[in-house]
Order: sequence, then C-alpha cells, then structure tokens
Amino acid sequence: MGSFIEIRGKEFVCDGKPVLFKGLGISSWLNIEHFMVGMPCTDSQMRDSFRAVFGAETAQKFFEKFVLEFVTEEDFAYLKDMGINLLRVPFNYRLFLEDENPDAFREEGFRYLDRLLAFGRKYQIYILPDLHAVPGGQNPDWHSDNSTGHTQFWHYGVFRRQMAELWGRIAERYCEEPYLLGYDLLNEPCVFSDRSTDTGTSLIQDFYEETTREIRRYDGNHILFLEGDHFAMEFDCIREVKDAKTALMFHYYPTVWEPALYQKDYDPAKRREVFEDVFTSLLNIRERFDRPVLCGEAGYETDWKNPEFTVTLLQETVRLCRKYQVSFTLWSYKDARFMGLVYPKEESLWMKLAGEFGKTWDHDEDAARGEKAVNEFCGMYFPDASKEERYILSFRQRAILYFLQKKHLLEKVLRKHNAEEMLRLPESFRFENCERFEGYEMLLRKFHFQQGGSYDRQF
Repeated sequence: MGSFIEIRGKEFVCDGKPVLFKGLGISSWLNIEHFMVGMPCTDSQMRDSFRAVFGAETAQKFFEKFVLEFVTEEDFAYLKDMGINLLRVPFNYRLFLEDENPDAFREEGFRYLDRLLAFGRKYQIYILPDLHAVPGGQNPDWHSDNSTGHTQFWHYGVFRRQMAELWGRIAERYCEEPYLLGYDLLNEPCVFSDRSTDTGTSLIQDFYEETTREIRRYDGNHILFLEGDHFAMEFDCIREVKDAKTALMFHYYPTVWEPALYQKDYDPAKRREVFEDVFTSLLNIRERFDRPVLCGEAGYETDWKNPEFTVTLLQETVRLCRKYQVSFTLWSYKDARFMGLVYPKEESLWMKLAGEFGKTWDHDEDAARGEKAVNEFCGMYFPDASKEERYILSFRQRAILYFLQKKHLLEKVLRKHNAEEMLRLPESFRFENCERFEGYEMLLRKFHFQQGGSYDRQF
C-alpha cells in the first residue's frame, strides 16, 4: 500500500481497490486519561502536580520519557505481525500550543508525530491523528482534559479558530505523508442544548467547515473524519458534507449506556440483539451521507476474574464490523491493565504506584458520587431540574472531585516517592516489560474481513 487512501461512495479505496481497516487506538499517550494510567485527575492536572512535587525539569523529563517508552519500534513490529493496518492516535492541543503563548507553535508535538509516522512508513501501518483535547473542552469529561465540567470550546469562537489553524499547520507539514490516513478533526464533541448558531447552523458543523477550509489550503490528499455530537453518537449536528474526501466516524459503547449488558446472567441472545440494534442505528449515517464510516472506538473494561467474558464482548463487536463491512479502531492498544491489549506487568513500578491510588480512588466511583451529589442537591432545592440538567451538572460536580484529588490524593501519593523513582516509571510501558491479553490478541490475529464487496489486501 502506501498510496493515499481515497473515497469512492461508501468505500475507502487504495489504488482503485476497496480497503477496510483493522486497527486500534494507541490509547492514553499524547493525551493522558486517568483511568487508563491508574492515576486520578486530568492530563493538565497531572502535569501540574508532577511540577509541583518534583520541579519543572524533572516533570518535563518524566513526560518526555513516558512518550518515548510507551510506543517504540517493537510495538509496531508486534502490531504489524497481527495484521493491524491503522492506529488512531489521540493528542492534546497543548503538545503544539502553550496557553500563555498561543501564537507560537511548539515543535514538540511535530517531533512526536514525525517519529510515529516514521514507524508507520516502515511497518506499513496508517496513522490517524485525533484531536482529543482542545482549549475549553469540547465535551465535559476528563478525556478532553476538562477540569471544570464546562464545554467552553463551544462558547468562544477564538478557541475554535485557534484549533482550525492548528489543523492547518499540521496539514501543511504532513500533506505529502503516504502513511497518514487523514485527520480526525475532533474527538467526541458534546454541545448539550446549545447546538445552533445565531444563523441557525450547527456549532459543530461550522467548526468542521472552518477547519476543512483551513486544511484544504495545504492538503488535498488526506481524508477528514467527522464525529457526531453527544460523544460521537448523534449526527443531527451535521447537515451536509461538502468536501469530497470526508468520511464519518462513530463510537460504539453499548455497555456504557446500558450497564446491564455487562451482567454475566444477561441473556446472550438478547445481548447480541441489543448490540446489533445499537450498531446499526449508528451505522445508518453511511447511507444517509453516502460516505464511508470508521468505528473509531469500541471496547470494554477487562474483567480479570473472567477475561473470557470480555473476549466474548469484543468478539461480538468485531463480528458486527465484519458483517456490515465497517473499518474499526478498537479502544485500546496499551494501558495500565484496564481495557488494553498490552499492559505493564503486575509487579512493575507503574502498577505498584497505580495500586497505591487504587486503595482510595476509582474513576467509576467519581461518576457515581457526582451523580449522587447533584441529585441530592436538586432534590432539596430544585426538584423540577430535568434529567438533562442533572446530567450536565454531574460533570461539574466531578470537577470538584478532581480539584480535591489533585492536592489531597495525587500529590500526597507522589510525595512518597523521589525523582529517581519517577523517572524509572515509564520503563514499565516498554513493550518488552509488558504482558499481553492473550484472548484479545488471539481474536485480532484470527480476524479478517470476508472477501466479497470490500476486503483488505493485508488480511
């Protein structure tokens, strides 16, 4: 392969032939998510805490080492051996921009992408950068590095213009890169009820159109990927797709929205039926827009007491992708033993530190506590508050927890360790220091898209 991927109707094509992608999301790497690494707080709060405890120089060395150790050539060799041909790579805008100096672009982010794309070229794996965190937060949750619970990105045009310009800079640099699939313009936007501009158009659509114009000033080769509102699940925010090389991306997490599906005694046939109903309801955008789609995220928290059950859920997901000929990037490749394929050994320094946090912190409990506090407050003072209002406020309540956890949990535990220990921690993520989820690996090795209609030459 190595040619630019094109769009032909509802298909991705390469050199005139249909192609489907079997991929993974790299995970919590260039944008750190708390549950994925086993530490509380958001990406920027973690970085602030490391600076507060160990000083700016040590903190910088730590996060630089984390990036370099987390993904190496050994990872790409392993992925290639399994037949993976696409990696989706979440990144934080702060890799390229400083909040206190917003007009100057940092070389650091480009340096990391250069290294990643060099691996992609060598191992013939396409790379899809994903803008996972933007100034002000495009959604209210931790994974957008949102420490307030407010989605201020949608309230300030200056933020949106800044991100369009960032994509333009990235496109200018990589417009001729053969193993760049394209650009995932914005991960999981969530505008809530403020969906329209003064002219009646969608805020999300306006951002996509502005960003598309900026990218196309430099790059006509690569595909743009658009995600829907409400965490990439609702597409009424997109009225039309004008650009010829634009595809759509949905995220598929049925167990998040119906937790009962995780129960072991849930009827398997009924679970498969619900899974397929959710999948096909999201997939209807392929017909509606006559564009190819990518299932950009799908995955499940690993049940280490019964890993076979987790494999069953994953197997059902990839079965649907094969049945409906849908390219995918499962979430995720590597993390701290939460839902990844590869993870540090149990006795590693990183997992020991994560175990210290795990004694008093659990991210699922954060969500439950936030919801409980909001319901109690509304019950006492605002009983007429709607379900949507309570849902919005639950994120702001969680932000209070992050604020307190930063000082009274994260920094408290970090102070028990010295700088030398901290600088050794990222080595836990080196491929040779990790273990693999064998059932997950076996599933991916066996998976291939059936020939007929569309198939990938690499499988």
